[in-house]
Amino acid sequence: MDEAILLFDRTGKLSFINKHGEEFLSKSYKEIKRRHFKRLFSDAREIVMLLHKTITEGRSFNCKEMEIDIGGRVANIDLNLTPFYEESSTYAHGGVPEKSYDFSGCNGAILCIRENMLLTEREDYQFDSLLYLLGCIAHEIKNPLSGIKGAAQILMTKPSIVNHLDAEDSVELILKETDRLNSVLHSYLTMTRRPVFNRLNIHEVIEYALKVMKTSIEERRIYINKSYDPSLPDIVGDESKLLQVFINLFKNAVEAMRTSKNRILSVSTKPSNEYMVTYKEDQKLSEGSPKDLTIFRGASEQKSRFPIKQRWVVVEIKDTGIGISKDEIGKIFLPFYTKKTGGSGLGLALSKKIIKDHCGIIKVKSKIGAGTIFSIYLPMKEQKGFVDE
Repeated sequence: MDEAILLFDRTGKLSFINKHGEEFLSKSYKEIKRRHFKRLFSDAREIVMLLHKTITEGRSFNCKEMEIDIGGRVANIDLNLTPFYEESSTYAHGGVPEKSYDFSGCNGAILCIRENMLLTEREDYQFDSLLYLLGCIAHEIKNPLSGIKGAAQILMTKPSIVNHLDAEDSVELILKETDRLNSVLHSYLTMTRRPVFNRLNIHEVIEYALKVMKTSIEERRIYINKSYDPSLPDIVGDESKLLQVFINLFKNAVEAMRTSKNRILSVSTKPSNEYMVTYKEDQKLSEGSPKDLTIFRGASEQKSRFPIKQRWVVVEIKDTGIGISKDEIGKIFLPFYTKKTGGSGLGLALSKKIIKDHCGIIKVKSKIGAGTIFSIYLPMKEQKGFVDE
């Protein structure tokens, strides 16, 4: 496994670590066996805090892009932390053992750590991606510009035939290619524009997206099944960008059900059972800052980051379409990947970026012939932080 796996008992002492964990900590299991997590992660106070809560309160945590100090080096990690409960046996009539779990008390915690790409490697990757993106933009702009130039040359070389059919065709071509060029640039500009966050009702955004798609839905005779949770609070987001996500997902669902007999588009909202952890970051430490603040020192600035507990709002969009194959499902969010005739391959890539900009997650499940489910996780409004509890 390419993840560090560490098992701590109910007293907080290490009872197991896998090979990748030894490499991550640069220590052998023999060297750190039975060591308490407070000593093991003495410089990573966030992990100490979360481990303490998992063991004492039986809570699970997921953290993305967390920076921690491990043995004098700063590592960027994704973290998963969950409690575990030991199996016990009770004997029923006839002396047959029955397995059961005692959920009244946590027996320990399982810590999974995946180290992300180094900053230098990430910069190289981002630079390569930027070059690829610029090449694609240049390619897509070059084609309509060639058509516009050719049509303009026809008008310049034959000024005496302005009312001729060739002139009309040339003008029509210029207008059409100009619109296509504008569409290409709009797609890229929309992708790079940062979201403007405001308080909004997620159900209003979904309803407006369905209204935009009403004609296509009615033409395909698609039945809409809605299941909204009215108790959901407002979220903070960019309405225009989230609207773009839902319209794109509804459009994909409609197109996927083109050949389906039973055409049902199901849309549901609900709160998640899981908590998420986000991080507040301040440029400078203020007086009276909580003592649990973890401090990262940069070359020219000092930053403080502390965790904030949040719940998810989950929006599920389900269709009864043709489905997506296992080989294809891992590629659908890649830029420019598409199997649609005339498709740009930017829709899902852009949707994923928008959701990520909202500190959310987009997941997909699909089965050939049975349809596809897209699940969008968006954070609810911030709740009381861990450090203030």
